[in-house]
Amino acid sequence: MIVLSVESENGAVLTYRLGKTTISVGSSNRNDVVVRAPGVAERHLTIHRNGDVFTFVTAERQTVVLNGERRSRGVLNPGDKVRLGTSTIVFRGKDGSGEGVEAAAPEATVPKGLKETAESVVFRPDPAGFGEARAKLVELFSRQRPDRLQETVGVLRQALPDVEVALLVPTDRETPVALASYWVGDLPRFPRRAVDEFAVPGRYAVLSDGGGSVVAVPAITPAREVAAVLVGRPLGALGDEGIALLCEVARLLGLHWREVEAEDRSFLSWELEAKQRLDILLPGTSQAMQVLRSGLLAAAQGQEPVLICGGEGVGRTEVARILATLGPVSGRQVILFSCREPDVEKARLELFGPTGHPSLAADAGGAVARARGGLMVLRDIQEAPLALQSELAALISAQQRELPAPSSVRWVVTCGEDPLALVQQGKLSSSLFMLFSRRMLRVPRLAERREDLPLLIAALLRRVAAEQGKTLRGVSLECLNVLLSREYPGEMAELVGEINRLVTATPDGEMVRCDAPAAAAAVTPSGDSNAELLELLASDNLKQIIPRVEQLLIDRVMRRVKGNQSKASRILGISRGALIAKLKEYGVPDYRFLRRRRG
Repeated sequence: MIVLSVESENGAVLTYRLGKTTISVGSSNRNDVVVRAPGVAERHLTIHRNGDVFTFVTAERQTVVLNGERRSRGVLNPGDKVRLGTSTIVFRGKDGSGEGVEAAAPEATVPKGLKETAESVVFRPDPAGFGEARAKLVELFSRQRPDRLQETVGVLRQALPDVEVALLVPTDRETPVALASYWVGDLPRFPRRAVDEFAVPGRYAVLSDGGGSVVAVPAITPAREVAAVLVGRPLGALGDEGIALLCEVARLLGLHWREVEAEDRSFLSWELEAKQRLDILLPGTSQAMQVLRSGLLAAAQGQEPVLICGGEGVGRTEVARILATLGPVSGRQVILFSCREPDVEKARLELFGPTGHPSLAADAGGAVARARGGLMVLRDIQEAPLALQSELAALISAQQRELPAPSSVRWVVTCGEDPLALVQQGKLSSSLFMLFSRRMLRVPRLAERREDLPLLIAALLRRVAAEQGKTLRGVSLECLNVLLSREYPGEMAELVGEINRLVTATPDGEMVRCDAPAAAAAVTPSGDSNAELLELLASDNLKQIIPRVEQLLIDRVMRRVKGNQSKASRILGISRGALIAKLKEYGVPDYRFLRRRRG
């Protein structure tokens, strides 16, 4: 018999004596050793016995601390301490009792008064343990439901806690569209010929990608067409029983596809609409904005917790609001909670209601209860006490172990630019970070996307004018240049404030023009204002005046020719190489964006 002791934070010790050669450890009830603590995955590690040698291997993307050293696999000796999250497992070795006896399957019981004769009926449990999942699937497909696909994937996720699952629809491109998923990272790609070869009942495929082997099972309609593909990974966590369950679900989907397609709201063209909304709400062609829009679109396809990081004032809360408007279930309410409340007890009361205890029960109160069926946005989570962060991590983990429902809470947190640094500084709980690290979005600073400013300013002018009920004729070139040349230490908050001020000062039907004080206070690329340059020109020191005048002249010509260096060098009477050197020396902006703006 193998002896393991689980020591919790409060000093409680639970001892297990197991006669199995393979022992699973995790937070799910399906494990041999159940450890419910922050930072423990549903199946965290597996212990193997080979004679007198005991080894362990962790699940994908999980680690443990063995005797103070972080490991993903290793050999266990009596007395070794393995730390999982906030709990510790002490490996005691074997106690000698029951040696060589493997853990037997539950004995069948004969009802009292019934003799065990040849006519007796003996009931045994489902060896794979999927009986409950199959019953839920039968119920799902026995009646009409608008969210059947998402709930089907949720049942699979509950039955296979260590497996990522997604239901995909092949497209003309290699990248499919996800109708419902619990998936991290890029979706697997299907060449068109592979989809055509799928239309054979009883066949599935194994694909290899960067995240491990992916099992793909086609959902084939009675007309022998591939309607969708059910995928799961990793292959090792699925096993033969898991693959068989995926095949059963794919058959159900194929048989009921016509009615599913007619009633499920996942088939609305929300993805195309979401892309159009993102282009309007988050304009820009920079790489940083393209990554942010793609991340938001991927986050809208699932229900996993989302972490939005970025500097102060970049618009993290606004991005969370935009997320609530995307996806098959859009228009959800958004509940905001600021974690800057210094009083811990008051923060608990506001979050969890009068009891002050984390709960997702129907009678719970507070902000969490109001967020049912919507988004719960925890702003500046690093400002919350670590004890409160740990309670939130336990609450979110408990929700993830349950089957997704329309009343489930979608969790979103915002924090500073570097979440990992916040964890290392002790400001962000590691258990909370692990929950949110699978879906992180970063909102860039304005300095990282200067090329987006013309589109951003135009979009803000339209939005603010609509809010104030005005019709504007546009913005003057001089005013646009002033806005483009300014620095914005306050990020988006400062830019939006400036746009609001300009629109308010502009009469209805007129063109937006910067007033004299704003133009005089405009900042040049070198960081000097026009007033400072006028004061400089009054000086008699040529060493100070000539470089500044040269910089102003080059800046003016480059703006006039819209960044054309060859044309500017001819106007200035210098070589193109000399012009390029001076552009770098003086930090003159790249004015080619003026060509893109007008084109």
